[in-house]
Amino acid sequence: MDVTRRQFLKGTGALIVSFNLFPSLPSVFAQSNLLPNGDLDPAQLDSWLAIAQDGTVTLFTSKVDLGTGILTALAQIAAEELDVSWKQIKVIQGDTALTVDQSATGGSRTVERAGPQVRQAAAAARQELMRLAAARLGVDAAKLKVKDGIVTALDNPSKKTTYGQLVGGKKFNVKITAQGAAADLKLAQDVKPKNSKDYQTVGTTVPRFDIPPKLTGEAVYINDLRIPGMLQGRVVRPPMISTDPLAIDEASIKNIPGVVKVVREGKFVGVVAKTEWAAIKAARALKVTWSKPTTELPANAEELYAYLKNTKPMRSQKVVEKGNVDSTLAQAKKSYSRTYRWPLQLHGMIGPSCAI
Repeated sequence: MDVTRRQFLKGTGALIVSFNLFPSLPSVFAQSNLLPNGDLDPAQLDSWLAIAQDGTVTLFTSKVDLGTGILTALAQIAAEELDVSWKQIKVIQGDTALTVDQSATGGSRTVERAGPQVRQAAAAARQELMRLAAARLGVDAAKLKVKDGIVTALDNPSKKTTYGQLVGGKKFNVKITAQGAAADLKLAQDVKPKNSKDYQTVGTTVPRFDIPPKLTGEAVYINDLRIPGMLQGRVVRPPMISTDPLAIDEASIKNIPGVVKVVREGKFVGVVAKTEWAAIKAARALKVTWSKPTTELPANAEELYAYLKNTKPMRSQKVVEKGNVDSTLAQAKKSYSRTYRWPLQLHGMIGPSCAI
């Protein structure tokens, strides 16, 4: 049949074209053996990086992007050390089965703490790739240059190979030094990374990985996940702090379809249901008798400020002590006094805190 695209669309109503910039995970999977405790071995280079046959690089990090663009930043760091385009980097984030524990993601400390780990792992990978390229091309490693994952002999440009040809789809099988753990983990300290003066990618502005799927609604959050047999839960919260559940009337939610059970552990009360909406309705409708609170909350902003000002803190920390503050202030010709109030802040989320 000789059918034009326009005629085809008239009959089908839509034409969907899809493509994948990166190979599937199995084609780049290069994870190492597990430690006896079941964790990935941080001393295995394969726990950090994998290279596919087409030269794309997969970076494995336990850090997750909370909206600060850290996946793009870590990809830039890895791309810089490997001398590949940041577009060739794919980042696997937060999967406990595939990533080394780099501690929790919090504040803006990912680049500070995880950045050096990624940099050193990538530098170690580049060192190994140069060794393999030197052996394949018969050229001293010091006489090789790399651009976009293509390794070329400086004195003979016809001699070249690619990262994909060197290790594409295979394990590195290389041990690197690893001291410490989590946020304090130090990797490959014996490998010298690139001089910051030679940076081409780090410090430049590139499009963030996380923005397009958020704009199109394609981004999948943990709240979106559904697995076979999964139940939904909701916490039933007391009206005030420092109060205990005295009695729970489970009959108050018996007419809500899909309710599975009421859960109580100490002061905790929750409901479990077959659907999210059933769990929400049950949490709202469940009748709980709570004890009188042992701690009275401040009634207004002034009482709250007085409480914060007059209550002994749980912990005091002196960050730095230099000189004698009291004697210096006593010698001052003029002094000023000022009191500042810092309001309580809350990180409000689009969806409830969630775990599978």
